[in-house]
Amino acid sequence: MAGKGSSLTTASWLIAGALAGGATIFVAALGTRAGLWDAAFGLGTLTFLVAPALTAIGLICAVTLAVWSARRPKALGLAAVFAVLAAGGTAAGLGLRWEAFHAATPWDVTSDREDPPGFSRILSQRRAASGAARATSPAGPQACLGAASTPSQLAPEAAAAALEAAGFTVIGSAAFRAEGERRGFWFGLTHDAVVRIRPGRTDVRVTARSDLPQGGETCRLAAALSRALAAQAGA
Repeated sequence: MAGKGSSLTTASWLIAGALAGGATIFVAALGTRAGLWDAAFGLGTLTFLVAPALTAIGLICAVTLAVWSARRPKALGLAAVFAVLAAGGTAAGLGLRWEAFHAATPWDVTSDREDPPGFSRILSQRRAASGAARATSPAGPQACLGAASTPSQLAPEAAAAALEAAGFTVIGSAAFRAEGERRGFWFGLTHDAVVRIRPGRTDVRVTARSDLPQGGETCRLAAALSRALAAQAGA
């Protein structure tokens, strides 16, 4: 009995080790969203520093459990498979996201670099109250693939509908403009969007409130908003 109990305890520790990396990412995401720590700690430290180290240990634990379970297939077979899949999946996910996350992608993008849309007083106050990064990068808002002007003068109501379709919460609309904000689910990273309407042209600007690398999320949101505006223009 003692031997069996000792084996189960060892297996439990190995399984816990295999899951540690993924659990750290989960805690990092929820803690950041809940405001327990900032995004720099949740993403930069916990997710891309602590979690990779624990994932490496987890792979060792998973392989150890797999080898050990070969002599106890009935008792540990499923646990070993689960541990290997969990540790391997976490390692693969971190590997895929590492390069994308750390790529030098702009966090302030627009469809009109020559004359980018500006923030309203309300949106500027929201950004200031949340401790947002400076309003623009040193080079100004950047162009990115998919962030395009719409060759049409949309109604503010259509611009607001496009913001909602792109996942933003509308915070205001008026003649010739509409604005919204979007808070990411996992890490709570927020992006602000401005739609500027002029005769014959509607432009967008999407700006992150944090200048942390975000794997191109700002550009993806700007492209989604541009598509939604184009759809409204064609409706």
